[in-house]
Amino acid sequence: MSSSRATVTPEIVRNIAELARLRVPEAELALWAQQLSRIVSYIDQIGEIPEEAFGPPPKASATPVREDVPRPGAGLEALQVNEPRSLHGYGVVPRVVGSGQ
Repeated sequence: MSSSRATVTPEIVRNIAELARLRVPEAELALWAQQLSRIVSYIDQIGEIPEEAFGPPPKASATPVREDVPRPGAGLEALQVNEPRSLHGYGVVPRVVGSGQ
């Protein structure tokens, strides 16, 4: 176990919950603080492992890059085939956010 034990207080849990817009009952703050302290303590233990224990990083080959060559597109024809509805010269798409469904 780590010599400098990380401590998460109920006040820290309250702040994190507020940032994440979560409701944590006051009665559960101590439990959440204890659980988060254990998680942070475990992460601290992992950080104490010397990098030499992992060995050298594997050699990765470079990502192949294709040549960027301009090609003719279908332009307005593609819009007319794929989206026949238009308004003021723009394609009309169905409402996704706030549709009330």
